[in-house]
Amino acid sequence: MERIAGADAQRLDGSPTRRRVLLRVGVPVVIAAVLAAAFFVLSPRPAVVTGAAADSAGGTIAAAADPALSLASFADARDLLSDADRTFVVQVIGDSTGNEPGEWVDVAFRALAVELDRPLVQHPWDVLSTSYLSPIRSNDDAPNALLEVWNGSASGKTAAYSLANFGALVPVQPDLVILNHGLNNVLAPAQVGDEFTALIAELERSWPSQIGYAALLENPRLDQYAAAHEDVIAHVSEWLTEHPEVRSIDVRSAYLDSPDLPLLLLPDLLHPTPAGSALTAATVLDAIEH
Repeated sequence: MERIAGADAQRLDGSPTRRRVLLRVGVPVVIAAVLAAAFFVLSPRPAVVTGAAADSAGGTIAAAADPALSLASFADARDLLSDADRTFVVQVIGDSTGNEPGEWVDVAFRALAVELDRPLVQHPWDVLSTSYLSPIRSNDDAPNALLEVWNGSASGKTAAYSLANFGALVPVQPDLVILNHGLNNVLAPAQVGDEFTALIAELERSWPSQIGYAALLENPRLDQYAAAHEDVIAHVSEWLTEHPEVRSIDVRSAYLDSPDLPLLLLPDLLHPTPAGSALTAATVLDAIEH
């Protein structure tokens, strides 16, 4: 499958520590948070759908998928970012914590594009049409090759939905795949590992040993599903232990270590506030860069 840049369409609309990342992206993150605050506060968040209902599009979880997949090194894939003359393609496969402007995917990759002097093209996924909307461009004057993000984040869905829509959701060969699922697995926590394995198996069938992988331990839930989500986190952690080539991005600990945890989640006690999205973005950037 040939990589495409998606560059023709347009829509109008440091140090090895997290401290350096936060300082480096702090200004754009704060600006994005302030500008996005009204959207987050005044607009209702999409209803969270969990379990089988979230994945009514169907799809078969490959329970027999090979657990001993031979995966490319995350570091080798990540290091391709240093080649300023080649397009770097990121595929995000996730949920509603990263599907909107001002959330972590948007904030993180806008900051990374500025840091690397790359133009950025983001492709936002639309659940209603099960297709990508028109690309969103930024940093167009940057001199280096494109940073392209296929943001397949789907509100209310688990990785089973992503697998069911794989052909449309992953349209080109990525250099890096970031899995950001789990918050919607609370009705069946034990399924999350099989879902991740099946997704990676499908990716590897298409582009064997060419993709770097990372997976988030997502932000905590403080609602009635808090305990079930901790079970999900335990299963994702176990899966990551079984797949050491996949870079673990511990967003959960970043939230729990914050003295401002109540300010990081919206009143639904599930979705991040702009400040929470900024913290998620900084944590992801730290993992990508180190």
